[in-house]
Amino acid sequence: MAESFGKYDVYATSGSMYSYTGTNVLRNHFGIRNADELKRIEADITTIRQHDLLIKPATGRFTANHLCSIHRYLFGDIYPFAGRYRRESIAKGQTIFENPADIERKLKKLLAQLKEERFLKQTTAQDYLPRMAYYFTELNYLHPFREGNGRATREFVRQFLLVNGYNVDWSAVSVDELLSAMEASVYDTAPLIQVLRKCVSRQTD
Repeated sequence: MAESFGKYDVYATSGSMYSYTGTNVLRNHFGIRNADELKRIEADITTIRQHDLLIKPATGRFTANHLCSIHRYLFGDIYPFAGRYRRESIAKGQTIFENPADIERKLKKLLAQLKEERFLKQTTAQDYLPRMAYYFTELNYLHPFREGNGRATREFVRQFLLVNGYNVDWSAVSVDELLSAMEASVYDTAPLIQVLRKCVSRQTD
């Protein structure tokens, strides 16, 4: 993909408990204090990790632990908080994400609902992508981690669709189209459904 989704994920602010004192740079295993350098290192490492997951997806049953394990695999070499729920409030644009005190409970409740729907295996073809858009939207609003939510959530969704007989190609849409659809989905999932229709296809024998 020519453009990286990852560049949109970094929104640390000075004063964050996750940032180095007096900076907007997230604490990291490399001790990097320059935001641009950290972005480059992060992009290089997560690109490799994402490629690894295309070959060998993270195992799990689409639980909260499964999502955490994906995040940990993608970002564990970079951030100490990888795979752990965030402990401070964050916002992006006009969206204020879920209160950190409620993340774990609501994430488990959401994925329990997915299980109750039999992981959408009995959902009609007409309703499948709208239901997928619903779960995608809810995961995005929860924003469980301090950084890297978009990449972890997309990989979780990709793996879910894969085991349900669908392939996903996020490069079928532009970065801006997907991110605009995700932003709008808080109020209206129609743009996200359209994005999924472009990116998701049935697997063939």
